[in-house]
Amino acid sequence: MKKRLLIIVNRLLQGGIDTILIEYLKKIDRQKYTISLAIGTCMEEQETYIHSVPSDISVHYLVKKHFLINYRKQRSIKKVSPFIKTYDEMVLSPMRRIIQQRNLNKLIKKNDIVIDFDSTFYSFLKNCPIPKISFFHFSFRQYHNGNKRKLVRLGRKMEVYDKIVTICDAMKEEGIEMYPALKDKFVTIYNAFDTATIAKKAEEPVNSPLINRPYILAVQRLEESQKDLSTLIRAYKILVDKYAIKEDLYVIGEGKSRTDLQNLCQRLNIIDRVVFLKKQINPYPWMKHCRTFVLSSKFEGFGIVLIEAMALNCPIVSSDCPTGPEEILAFGKAGALVPIGDEQAMATAIERTLSDTEYREELTSNMKEQIKKFDIQVSILEIQNLVSSLLSI
Repeated sequence: MKKRLLIIVNRLLQGGIDTILIEYLKKIDRQKYTISLAIGTCMEEQETYIHSVPSDISVHYLVKKHFLINYRKQRSIKKVSPFIKTYDEMVLSPMRRIIQQRNLNKLIKKNDIVIDFDSTFYSFLKNCPIPKISFFHFSFRQYHNGNKRKLVRLGRKMEVYDKIVTICDAMKEEGIEMYPALKDKFVTIYNAFDTATIAKKAEEPVNSPLINRPYILAVQRLEESQKDLSTLIRAYKILVDKYAIKEDLYVIGEGKSRTDLQNLCQRLNIIDRVVFLKKQINPYPWMKHCRTFVLSSKFEGFGIVLIEAMALNCPIVSSDCPTGPEEILAFGKAGALVPIGDEQAMATAIERTLSDTEYREELTSNMKEQIKKFDIQVSILEIQNLVSSLLSI
């Protein structure tokens, strides 16, 4: 008899977590599981990936009414007035939570196990009677950043779950060090991809002449609280002034820091060389054709986009931030790692990938071996084994 698996996620946009979730939804064994997907908040036209959810999966929005989500949508892509932010947090958010809890409880009664895929529903699952798994996609240490209250709150959050999936060994080690009483709950399952699908999508045509020009590429959310595109922009300024490179800088992504980043380009007098391409439903052709791929960030859950870039043999330069890039890039063998916020080191690393043919070939050769660690079938089997172990208790 098939087991009923409920997967919940706060929003379904176009971030790394959403990309991984879509891959898992496609690959989980339908002979063993009936899958339901619960999305905490409907983001309407922002939900780029909703049409990628397999048709046999039942999709449920926990809250969908436009008047309850409109300000939440605005806050996800731009800075809003203090009044709107306060009204959304103090009035609309409590209303959303009541509706979400009621609708989630109904779904829980119809399922055998629940996976909280972005670890945002712990407060809703405290009294959940079925087994609970949570995926954590961020550095535990970076999350609390020395704040003892956050440290305690995170521990209470994790106590709710029967198993805690970390997406790299470095994150698991952090968790065990910080919360030794929970050590038996931690398990590592790498975020993984179907590399054949990525390669196929990378061959799709792009209706823009920009893709035929030489360029450096970044694909990331424009949120400077976590990401660090400003360091890449300053590094690019060095590349233009010192090395006179011919490559432009392309940026795929959206977020509330976009205006600030464009203003920075303006101040550095490189606005005509930096192209903000907004969101792209299929970024893979752009990744395949780039001369160098760059991830500039203050911290990552894992740095999923680096695996996508490796699958397309892109020479990579990445911030050596917690957690993930170091592990993904084989400690610098499969991609250059530079200190966080160091634009000079980033510029030097990028210039080397552009000019040193032997170095480029060394990186791409190492990538081909490293990418094998992130095979989608391995991760799917590990997820299914974890689910089975909890259901057999």
